[in-house]
Amino acid sequence: MNNRIRFNSPIFKILVIFLTWRFFLLLISLFAIHFIPLGYKDRFLGGGPINYGISPQLFAWANFDGEHYLSISIFGYKSLEQAFFPVYPLLISFFSKPGSMDLITSLVNSTVVGFLISNISFVIALIYLWELIKEDFPQKIAYLTIVLILIFPTSFYFGAVYNESLFLLLSVLSFYSARKGHWPLAGVFGMVASATRVFGIFLLPALLIEAWSQRISFPKILWILLIPLGLGAYMLYLNFTVGDPVAFYSFQTLVGEQHQRGIVTLPQVYFRYIKMLATTSLDNPIFQVVVLEFFVGLTFFILPIYGYFKKIRLSYLVFAMLGFLIPTIQGSFSSLPRYVIVFFPSFLAASLWVNGLPKLFKAMILILSFLILIVETSLFLRGYWVA
Repeated sequence: MNNRIRFNSPIFKILVIFLTWRFFLLLISLFAIHFIPLGYKDRFLGGGPINYGISPQLFAWANFDGEHYLSISIFGYKSLEQAFFPVYPLLISFFSKPGSMDLITSLVNSTVVGFLISNISFVIALIYLWELIKEDFPQKIAYLTIVLILIFPTSFYFGAVYNESLFLLLSVLSFYSARKGHWPLAGVFGMVASATRVFGIFLLPALLIEAWSQRISFPKILWILLIPLGLGAYMLYLNFTVGDPVAFYSFQTLVGEQHQRGIVTLPQVYFRYIKMLATTSLDNPIFQVVVLEFFVGLTFFILPIYGYFKKIRLSYLVFAMLGFLIPTIQGSFSSLPRYVIVFFPSFLAASLWVNGLPKLFKAMILILSFLILIVETSLFLRGYWVA
């Protein structure tokens, strides 16, 4: 009886779902490494080209931004790396202790630790996300939301040496604590989240709305004001070290030509992408990136709006909508397919929509998303720009 209860528990089911996802990513990685040629042989590869060539099974999960997180964890911040927030690389450095060993060993250990932090954070985030969604919706919606997150075309970032998983965990815990009335914890988790990704600052307006909806007392609201302290501390550090408190934003225009200074309106961005879709050749590798970015740019604008009519909590939707809109003000949806994976309210809205579809259409959407995940994961692991 006890065994049956244990194996039927939500935690066990979520672990099985997670491990199934992780197993398929392993199979995809083995396929990609053996059958897909490298996109670049001299850059963007985790661990550097030589180390990547020796152990692509490990270092492929630290491609692109993963290189920077490893560099920061081992050497500290170097030029232009201030665009990457500190909590995740600090955790890697704390657990891997890179200064106590030679460079190669430090690199291997830091990669393994980063990989473990991401995957452990992700599975814990899924468990608490299930609990959070269950506060308002049936269990099947909670499970479907998790499935949609896992088969999303860029979900592999949750299992890579990136800070997406850690941020998802912190933001979910912040909302979960608020829903349970533990406002000090909500503020602390939000504070750490805002030092993990800039999106963490959007927990401030979101939790203020949540506090208003719960009609909590003023002293409890003060705990929410901890949230900006994480971002503020990093801005102070940047001001002292590089003389620019918003270097995390300023350097974006230097490392990506698709970004530009100032504010670009969302209709302008849509027009830009329609023009690119009309003029980019189908055999150009960048075409699939443009298609994915445009699809995400449309879908994740609509989902919070749809969620409002499906009675998703306003605090959740504000968090998701602000998280979607802010990256677009630089005139591009570049990296948006990765940015949006941490905004669980949009996936909750998607699950409510998918759940209402006929079984055939539901199956088609799930299969199509999973097939695109296979393609995008394979490309990323072999050094092709995805998001």
